[in-house]
Amino acid sequence: MKRWIQIHRTELCLFLLLWATYAYFYQSTQHSEAARFDQMRAIVEDHTLEINKYWWNSADVIHYPKSGSDHIYPNKAPGMTLVALAPFAVLSLCLSALHLFGLPEWIYWHLIAYVTTIFTVGLLSAVAAILIYRLLRRIAPDDYFAAVIVLAIWLGTMVFPYSTLFFSHQFSGALLAIAFYLLFKISRGDVESDQRQSLYAGGAGLLLGWSVISEYPTVILAALISIYALWGVNSLALRHRCKWKLLGIFIAGGIAAGITLVLYNVAAFGKPFYVAYETYARAGSSFPTYAHGWLGLQLPRRAQFLHALASITVYPQIGILYVGVQGWRVYACNPVLWLALPGLALTISDRSWRAEGMLIAAMTVGYFLFIASYGKSIYDWAGASYLGTRHIIPLSPFLAFPVYFGARRLRVVFYPLLAISIFYMLLATAIEPRVSVPYENPARDFLLPDYLRGNFAQNTAALFGEPRLVTKDSSAFNLGKLLRLPGYLQLTPLLIWWLIAGGALLIATKNQYPVEDRELRPVPGRAGQFSLKISLTLLLLFAAAINLAPIVHHAIASSQHRNHGLLGKYYTNATCTGSPTEMQVDPEIDFDWSKTMPLQPPFSVEWSGNIVVDQPGDYSFALIADDGALLEIDRRTVVDATRVLLQKRTGNIELSAGLHPIRVRYFNLLFGGSVKLFWTRTGRPEQVVPSEVLVPPSPSPTR
Repeated sequence: MKRWIQIHRTELCLFLLLWATYAYFYQSTQHSEAARFDQMRAIVEDHTLEINKYWWNSADVIHYPKSGSDHIYPNKAPGMTLVALAPFAVLSLCLSALHLFGLPEWIYWHLIAYVTTIFTVGLLSAVAAILIYRLLRRIAPDDYFAAVIVLAIWLGTMVFPYSTLFFSHQFSGALLAIAFYLLFKISRGDVESDQRQSLYAGGAGLLLGWSVISEYPTVILAALISIYALWGVNSLALRHRCKWKLLGIFIAGGIAAGITLVLYNVAAFGKPFYVAYETYARAGSSFPTYAHGWLGLQLPRRAQFLHALASITVYPQIGILYVGVQGWRVYACNPVLWLALPGLALTISDRSWRAEGMLIAAMTVGYFLFIASYGKSIYDWAGASYLGTRHIIPLSPFLAFPVYFGARRLRVVFYPLLAISIFYMLLATAIEPRVSVPYENPARDFLLPDYLRGNFAQNTAALFGEPRLVTKDSSAFNLGKLLRLPGYLQLTPLLIWWLIAGGALLIATKNQYPVEDRELRPVPGRAGQFSLKISLTLLLLFAAAINLAPIVHHAIASSQHRNHGLLGKYYTNATCTGSPTEMQVDPEIDFDWSKTMPLQPPFSVEWSGNIVVDQPGDYSFALIADDGALLEIDRRTVVDATRVLLQKRTGNIELSAGLHPIRVRYFNLLFGGSVKLFWTRTGRPEQVVPSEVLVPPSPSPTR
């Protein structure tokens, strides 16, 4: 064991770094994940594929009439669900014993969802990362740079957040990556025994087929990889009979996956060939996209195609390549992927990697054509989740190769782009990767503000029951939040882990340098140590900067308006009832939540305290609220804006000099929102009621 660890120490450090990072986050479920958990529960508990008993968890379902009755199924491809059945069933059996010790039902299901995700999507993603790392090591004997490129893809692109979600995108991408690894080993003659060659070929075919029955659009990628398999087997110095045998085994593996899909379709729909999304192509469907072309796919006009292509690449709303600067701040999505563009040309120009480069170029073109031809709006191109385009995720592991070639030539820009990419993907993972609102710029309007406020793990959706929050304000969590750390410290444990595991990874690779960087090879003495020290110092500075920003922001906010403002109580319902999830003194009631919200809707806020009046007289107050708000002064209703949406309502009240109790109650039901409190004093223009005339209840509470 000691010898094995010594040989594979870099791979082990890389694997543990990634898998533990993914396990740090639990995103709970929304419609897509819940539909799959519904079906797994139905199979395990009721031995049926239909989810009629549980479908209220999700809107991602189809109603399929059969035998005169309504049968409800997930609208998903079944492959991922069938694979996850094993860990789901084992976990259900193991955790069911905890019911005897009083474990609540809702905690039980969240535990199963969390651990199932870790041992399916998260685990498979980390394994695929190690195999891609092995292939990168074939390009040049450079442990360090190969590991950094893997981190660039698995932490610096949407692979990161979707490795923590029970979605099929990264699950299928990992299957494709593992299949490609097996085929690469065959094509390069690295597999010597006939038995192992057959095992690799059959396994690759099965994995490619299973990726398709887990995420249907990956048929594009699987078909191109199959062509690569044909080329690879044909290039082997084997007799024709042996080549045909390998190809037959490869095809048989794919057919085995196809048969599984056929059996599922027959059992569920009574027909061998059926795609659940066909149900939405009917007239009156709630998803009209599928009624156009073939299930949403159609040949777009040139203008629409160019607009779609720009939207998913460089525009700020969902563009994966977007990077912009405003003032001194940089906003981005996955800018490290810019290096894949020159990298593709360099990969193809390298004779030893030309076949793989041409494959990846064809996969990239094919998948971008697919996304740009699907639907007519960013809702369709983004996959209804406005963080990049989740459709591109299955392709992402393969972009490690062109990114490697591009970054090797452009290291000066690679490291800044890498840092920016990892930073924003960390924010997306920690805050909410399923961005449901089409912000003008998600990084600027959603991710960065909530990161500075320490507002992490925002999902409040329930799973198999009434909404019950795992933490004080969400059903999702990170381990720091689960330990009840304040928001501005919730990333600290993860960043400490990055320092430990990342430092171990750097140490494991310290003596490996690329062939072309001969001048950087360490020599006895200080030079080699200095190189390691610089790397460790940069890692420390990167982690410290991420950790300190919300801490500093919290300290500044706490020091300002310490004795002025109103006490705000924030509730995860629209009625200001129950226990508030957060209390803080807000200096003014002047909030625009059209781009970022303090809580997921529905929520409500009650501000209370006193207003200081220095001169008696008649005062005019105004409220602008979306969805609604109510102002009370001296326990009298002054402004009632609860019956209109986003309109200004005013009211007058005569006030004497001194302190007067004031209360504002605000509610938000759906998306966005705002609330502003104005007043008009005699001889002065209308203005937001300033902090200096607002006094919180005494003593002033702290967070």
